[in-house]
Amino acid sequence: MKHTHLKPIKSSMPLRFNQEWIDGLFSEVDVVWVGFSGGVDSHVLLHAIVSQLTAQQRRKLAVIHIHHGLSDHADSWLSHCEQVCQKLDVRFVAKRVQLEAQASVEDAARNARYQAFEQIMTSKEVLLLAHHGDDQAETVLFRLLRGTGGKGLSGMPRMRAIGVEGAYLVRPLLDISKVSIESYARQEKLKWIQDDSNADERFTRNFLRQRVVPILKERFPKMEQNIASGAKRIETDYLMLSRFAERQLAKWCNEYGGLDLSFLSEESLEERLFWLRHFLQNKSISLPQLQLENVEQMLSGREDRHPEFKLKNGRIMRHQNFIYFLPLDQEVTLAPLNKDEILKRSFDEVLVSGCNGCVLGERPEGAVLSFENGNSRKLKKWLNDLQVPSWWRNHLPYIFIDTELVAIGSLWRHPDYPHVKVEWRLSGELPLLVSLE
Repeated sequence: MKHTHLKPIKSSMPLRFNQEWIDGLFSEVDVVWVGFSGGVDSHVLLHAIVSQLTAQQRRKLAVIHIHHGLSDHADSWLSHCEQVCQKLDVRFVAKRVQLEAQASVEDAARNARYQAFEQIMTSKEVLLLAHHGDDQAETVLFRLLRGTGGKGLSGMPRMRAIGVEGAYLVRPLLDISKVSIESYARQEKLKWIQDDSNADERFTRNFLRQRVVPILKERFPKMEQNIASGAKRIETDYLMLSRFAERQLAKWCNEYGGLDLSFLSEESLEERLFWLRHFLQNKSISLPQLQLENVEQMLSGREDRHPEFKLKNGRIMRHQNFIYFLPLDQEVTLAPLNKDEILKRSFDEVLVSGCNGCVLGERPEGAVLSFENGNSRKLKKWLNDLQVPSWWRNHLPYIFIDTELVAIGSLWRHPDYPHVKVEWRLSGELPLLVSLE
């Protein structure tokens, strides 16, 4: 996005946005969403940005409020947010979410919130969130205490992709202090809600904010600024490191995106974990250290095994000493194949011509394949000879006439059925790694 080189904030006292940044933002997108909890931070963000918009820009602005249902006051908060938006003449959308069972209520609420954001956004849309400099310092401190790595210590990014391609999340207030935000709110006589859970020290962030940060600030008055400044430097360093790692991984990966583990076999555990972490991050996957170690241990087992590590949005698998990130497995489609009609499945398309009565069936265990030269081969050994990956073995189009296996996609055809012609096209999501020529 063209406006990203500009600083969003022109002045913190009083809070005012860089008009060039606003004009660039609204000219490049179809909708600018503001995440609005009703608290002081998001209220100031909304109020400050609305005050600088033209009538045309206002038509592109929309507010989204997430109703978690965690507080007895959640319904009244929703009503308050809606009333604020009515006064500002801004489109208001509320989303009610259900929290998934997790060890941390904080994590569950955050995950539900971002899932709701992703569901509502389409391409060429931007979401503005009101995280500020004090939040950034708390985030870095919190992650440091959890033992996070370099990426985590870079803090919350000012901008990142979210949801569908072309949608972005932006945090324009990251350089602004809480003091400046509250000063603006008092000056503009804003009314905001107080979330009762913010005082609950069972939540780690609240404990840090109320018990730890005040003590640190007695000794280090500029703690927030210093931590935020350090996080920026770490972010730059980590970005450069990631670019160098990406270039090296491009040399170690095959045309299907698989990482050749032979390049890592002689490296130390720490180095193997480093490359595995960056390989997965290039696939938009970030794993905790313990999970990453479990994946590495699984992948470094015997080469004749076919390990699989399942995630919510895909799976990590190994084949021929390469590792791949693949979509989640789908149920195999078994169905009649009407002559000259394309059957679309999860990972491919199948078209049969030249005969009627063909059916896609299950992988026939123990089947023996015949060849034109008179030789035969057990199906399992034939699959091994071709080095067909384990993730395709059940999904191959096993084509039958009655109970006779007559073809396997375009890889094999029974010599007694030369009139059966098969066109097999892969979607590209699941690599076959075998030539179809």
